[in-house]
Amino acid sequence: MDEHSATDPMSPVMRKTAIFVLAGLGMLLLGAIAQPRFKSRDVQPEAERLLFPEFSDAGKAASLEILSYDDELATLQPFKVVQSGGVWVLPSQQNYPADAKDQLAVAATELIDRPILEVVSTSPGDHETYGVIEPDADKIKPGMTGVGQLVEIRDAAGTKLARLIIGKEDKQPAGADGGRTLRFVRKAGQDPVYRVELDTSKFSSRFGDWIEKDLLQLSPWDVRKIVLDDYTLGAVESNGRLMVDQQRKSRIDLTYDDKEGKWSLELLEVFGNDKKAKEESLAEGEELASAKLNDLRNALGDLKIIDVVRKPSGLSADLRAAEQFTGDPEAVASMQQRGFLPLPSGEILSTDGQTIVGMKDGVEYVLRFGAPTTAVEGQSDVGKKTDSSVDGGETSGRYLLVMARYNEAILPRPELEPVPDLPEAGESAKKQDGDKKADSEGQGSKEDETAGGAATEGAADALKKADEEEAKAQAAVEERRRVERENRRKQEEYDDKVKAAQKRIRELNARFADWYYVVSDAECQKIRLGRDAVIQKKPADDSK
Repeated sequence: MDEHSATDPMSPVMRKTAIFVLAGLGMLLLGAIAQPRFKSRDVQPEAERLLFPEFSDAGKAASLEILSYDDELATLQPFKVVQSGGVWVLPSQQNYPADAKDQLAVAATELIDRPILEVVSTSPGDHETYGVIEPDADKIKPGMTGVGQLVEIRDAAGTKLARLIIGKEDKQPAGADGGRTLRFVRKAGQDPVYRVELDTSKFSSRFGDWIEKDLLQLSPWDVRKIVLDDYTLGAVESNGRLMVDQQRKSRIDLTYDDKEGKWSLELLEVFGNDKKAKEESLAEGEELASAKLNDLRNALGDLKIIDVVRKPSGLSADLRAAEQFTGDPEAVASMQQRGFLPLPSGEILSTDGQTIVGMKDGVEYVLRFGAPTTAVEGQSDVGKKTDSSVDGGETSGRYLLVMARYNEAILPRPELEPVPDLPEAGESAKKQDGDKKADSEGQGSKEDETAGGAATEGAADALKKADEEEAKAQAAVEERRRVERENRRKQEEYDDKVKAAQKRIRELNARFADWYYVVSDAECQKIRLGRDAVIQKKPADDSK
């Protein structure tokens, strides 16, 4: 090794190594430049910041369909509300009328201008993790988890305006978005999973959220009459055949005075084993259970529909069974299954009696109590739930047939005044005769001025009397006209009330005619009362 080599700060070996290192770094640099950079998953373009940028008019929404998956039953639960023939109906509930115009607009508005907060995944493999697997009968397997809820909105032409799969709730801290409900969602048919703020209550599939739940639509304060017809239907054997036996217990007629705030007993009939009615009255020491009766009246205003089933055709709006109906075994079986028996006479008996409610406007409701059943709000007659998120399990209910009719005895007739008679004819003629007589006497001899003066005075009195009688006659005519006008006003007012009541009855029966209703059994028990519930012992008088 020479002196120059010894003093060179970089030996050939080291120089060679450095060249290799620099070359490697250069290659790495070139690779980094050529490699695609990672793109942030935050959505930047304006159009991509919205879930459905082309859906901007809630008024175009003409149908809403919600498809949920029941993990326990491993079945899909469909719900749909649609406008048909200008009327909103629920196809999943046999086209029961829906109160949906405003609510559908609210649901549609929830998806309009809905911003995407973040793209959390673009991989189909993450759909189960975020609970956004599409509820598709052809793809779902038993035991599968992570199935979401499909919400689909269409316009009147059937065009899909929005299709969204709603997944799990994002329960992680939301940072600046704290306090908001965040959900993982994806658009049906697409892979990306988004995080959005969403109020899922707007997409309710609960039956009760889409209908007018108030069954009777009455004010408890307008109740004036209650009839409690307590009976049951049993089966007895006669000549080798099973016959239906109506086992009457009691019939109680009650009236309510709204001015006095008091119930009165109009009729109490009790039926013995011989099926004959025995009329009774309150015994000494007994009184009406006013608190129970007030609870009954209030329960009528709170009677809510929890389910409906379409009745077989052949029943008229006033719930009379036509002859061809009673001869239809399938239709009769439909009624018997739910606790109602159509008779050849056209009458319908129910297994657990009936309650009749008379209103102050003359409208009378007839409530027939059928067989007990169970229901989940939003569950159909065949047991298909339409909302798998309903809490509280099954509810004890009872089938109910409802009709309305007019009871003229409730609406008081007008008290018309007697029309007064007119005065007897001839009073005017008498007045004219008196005038002529006065004129004749005035033309007589002027020699007897005293007599003439007396005659003039007599004529004046006669004329005054005639004027008074004429005034009385005119007053009598005016009074007669007044009475006739007032009577006519009262009669027209009464006739208008009758017409209004009949119109109301037609509207109610148009609503009731096609349906068996299911109502809470707890509420039914408040309006289906017997003698023991209505009559109680008077409280002891402590002053004695």
